[in-house]
Amino acid sequence: MKPTPLEYIDSETLMNKVLPPIHFAISDLLPQGLSILAGAPKIGKSWLALWLCLRVARGEPVWEFPTERSDVLYFCLEDSYTRIRNRLLEITDEAATNL
Repeated sequence: MKPTPLEYIDSETLMNKVLPPIHFAISDLLPQGLSILAGAPKIGKSWLALWLCLRVARGEPVWEFPTERSDVLYFCLEDSYTRIRNRLLEITDEAATNL
């Protein structure tokens, strides 16, 4: 397999290029795409991530920030289905089929 050549762009081209606006899952707070939530152990990162995903999947505001309802892919690679289910039952009574 051949390696893919590195793509680059010079600053003049970049400054003159028309770029699409950044699309936010949570307005002005969380752009769509890959995000990393980091912090000390056992402070609630997994709970927060699941709650944020649920709010975006339903199109409900996060604090005072509006969201746009969309499909959400939640990676919790260290959790079992039982643990995820129990957490969902703690934070909601209704499942979101797009989460």
